[in-house]
This record gives sequence, structure tokens and C-alpha cells, in this order.
Amino acid sequence: MTYRTSRVAPLVLLLLLGWSRAAAQGPAAPVGQTPKEAPGDAAGDEGPSAQVENPLGDVPPDDPGMESYSHGNYLLYLVDILWSAAFLAIVVFSGFAATLQEWAGKAGRSPNRRVAIYAVLFALVTFAGGFPLDVYAGFLREKAYGFANQTFAAWLGDRGKRLLVSAIVQAIFFVILYVTIRRLGRRWWVAGSILAVLFVILVMAIYPVFIAPLFNTFEPLKDARLRAEILEMARREGIPADEVYQVDASRQSSHDNAYVAGLLGTQRIVLYDTILEQFTPREIKFVMGHEMGHYVLNHVWKTIAFLAPVLLAGFFLVDRVSRRVIESRPGLGIASLAEPSSQPLIVLVFSVFLFLAGPAIATFSRMQEHQADLFGLEATHDPVAAASSFLKFGRLDLDEYHVHPWIEALLYSHPSLTRRIGTAQEYARGHGATGTSSERSGVRRSDR
Repeated sequence: MTYRTSRVAPLVLLLLLGWSRAAAQGPAAPVGQTPKEAPGDAAGDEGPSAQVENPLGDVPPDDPGMESYSHGNYLLYLVDILWSAAFLAIVVFSGFAATLQEWAGKAGRSPNRRVAIYAVLFALVTFAGGFPLDVYAGFLREKAYGFANQTFAAWLGDRGKRLLVSAIVQAIFFVILYVTIRRLGRRWWVAGSILAVLFVILVMAIYPVFIAPLFNTFEPLKDARLRAEILEMARREGIPADEVYQVDASRQSSHDNAYVAGLLGTQRIVLYDTILEQFTPREIKFVMGHEMGHYVLNHVWKTIAFLAPVLLAGFFLVDRVSRRVIESRPGLGIASLAEPSSQPLIVLVFSVFLFLAGPAIATFSRMQEHQADLFGLEATHDPVAAASSFLKFGRLDLDEYHVHPWIEALLYSHPSLTRRIGTAQEYARGHGATGTSSERSGVRRSDR
């Protein structure tokens, strides 16, 4: 669960494949101007870490840079979806999927070994197919807008590590999946969906302690006073937390974010070092209150429960569509669904299904994020800091404040910034906040 507004990609599929693309949206800096230096709404000359002046006032209009960056992200999302589907279709219908099986077959006659080798080869092929777009969207464009802090070599190194993780996770997942296909025949999709749910749980559990540290350094929050205040808030909300982490995300990007990740005892609440530099302690405490809301409200488990029937429907569709394609197109070289060469077809059908299911998944996610915002407001009783943090995400990260309702409904995993600011303003009206930057303590906590 991330704090920032983001687009929804096929989250389940990406999780199963062991990697994720966080789509950052967000300030009104001309191309080439670092967002941290961009003029914005900070009060006086106190710098970007000062609280936004009059955060409970009218939401400012979107600057041209915001619109340029955000609208470009929407277009890139569509291009990525179309190109990914087209590339998978090329692999399947050109017969290259069968060629990959011939290469994997050289590893031996063991069916599990062939599936594992095929999964690794498939990971390499899909990485190569998406590499040009990834370079543009993930490096060149981020550099142009002043966000990317890595050299191309360092960026490429991170992509290489992501590819390695993806290949390992795909190999394990597909080996187990194909065992169920061979043993259960036409009933495999039921067991396959259960396997997918278990795999989602596994990946979520190991991500904070085994995968994330491959890319960044995590350490306890250095600000002792802020750490103590956050842990006190956690104890007050009944959360058994003994640590808050900060991560050197600025090594890759100047985007601001915070998130909660983990499951089955591996949970971590993490703050980007960029947000620690750009946000006031009051704003950070609200962000932490939001993340604590995900924990207290059991959002991770509720998300898994929501996704379970989605996955079941997806695997049912994969079985029916894939079998029909295989039976009607013998020239593809895919002898049966149980053959490793069906992997690209399975991923293609599942990707299309998740794209169609995306708005429903996004709606569910926005509902949870709204609940977490309300929890953060109740935990801190500081709508001023809440609205100020949302305004900063727009100014510093080029997040669009005013999002078209259809774009929000179809793509956004979080409510738009205008809606989130409106939630804080509504809370302030109900609890008597003034909204001035000089207000130090926010709204006093009331009994709940």
C-alpha cells in the first residue's frame, strides 16, 4: 500500500512475475528543471520543507508541467498495455513460443526443468521486448523532468537485478502451475487460482526483507524525536510496532513516497528519505497515520480476499480461451496447455483479463486509500497537515490536482489529490480547524 497517488497497472500479474512498476505522477517544473527547485506554494522563504500556506483554501490550478507529466504518464500507460499485448501476441502467433520450447528442451527431458528454463527464457524475451519503452519511460523521461538521480549504468544495474528476481520468481511459479495443469487436467484452473493467491501472499511476505533490500538500504528512522512520536501514535492505535524505517530512495529518484509492505510478521512502515527532507514532522505523522490505517483496517488481507475471486475468474478464462486457441491453431506449435510453450499464451490472456478488471481493482483500492486517509485524520486530528501533504505531492512530484473523473475511475489506485484535499477540508470543517500555516498543534484529539 503506497501513500502517493498512482496508476493501476496489472498489479496481480506483476506481483506474480516478481516485479512492479510504480507509476509516479506528479510538479510544474519545465523539462530539465529539478522539481525540488520549482516554485510552489511554500509559505514565505522557509523552503520546500515548510508547510504549504493556507492548505485548507482553494486547490490551486494545475501548472503546465503537472499536466505535461501526468498526461504523458496516462499515454505511456496505454502504450505500455498495447505494446505488451502486441508483443505477447507476436511471440505466440509467430511460432516463437514453440521455438523457445525447443531451446528449453535442450536442458533435458524433465518436464519441471523444461518449464523452469522456459520461464527464464520467457523472462529474458519479455524484458528485451519492453526494454526500449522502459528506457524512455523509466530513465530518459524521468531525467528530463528532473526526477531520476542515477546514471544510466546504475539504472541498468537495478533493471538487471529486477530481471534476475523476476526470472527466479517466474520459474518457481510456473513449475508449480504446470504440475497442477498436468495432474488436474481441465480442473487445473481452480488449483491454479489458489496457487496464485498463496503466491501473492508469499511474495508480499518476502518482499520487504529479501527483495527490497536488493535495491536500497533500509535503516531505522534517524530523527529520534519523530521516531518516538510515530511509535507513540502506533501504540495508541494498538499497533505492535517497534520500528519505523527510512530508505535511501533518493539514490534512484527524487519522488516522494511512503508505504507499508509485508505480511506474516515481515511488515515494515517505510519513509523515503526524500519525504523526510521535503515534509514537516506534522505532515509526516499524518502520512504515518495513513499507513497505520492500512494495518489496523486489515487492508492487506481484505485485498487478498477481494483478489481471490478475481484470480479464479481469470484462470477460468485462461483455461477456456487458451484451449480454444491451441485447438484451432495447430500451426502455432503449442501441442497442449500442459506444454511450456503455452506460457506466453497464458500470460497474454491473463494480461487482457486483468486490464479489463483493472477499473474494478482500482475502485477497490481507492476505497481503501480513502479509508486510510480518514484513519490518518482521526489518528492525528490534523487536517491542516493532511491537506498540506497532498498539496506538496502535487507541487513536488508533478501529481495532477484536477484529474478527469474517467481517468481517475479507470487508472488511479488512490483518490485524486483534489478529492483527498477535499476529505481533509471536510474533516476540518467538522472539527474546527483554521487551516493557517502558523497553527502548531492541529485540531485537538477528541475521544473516540
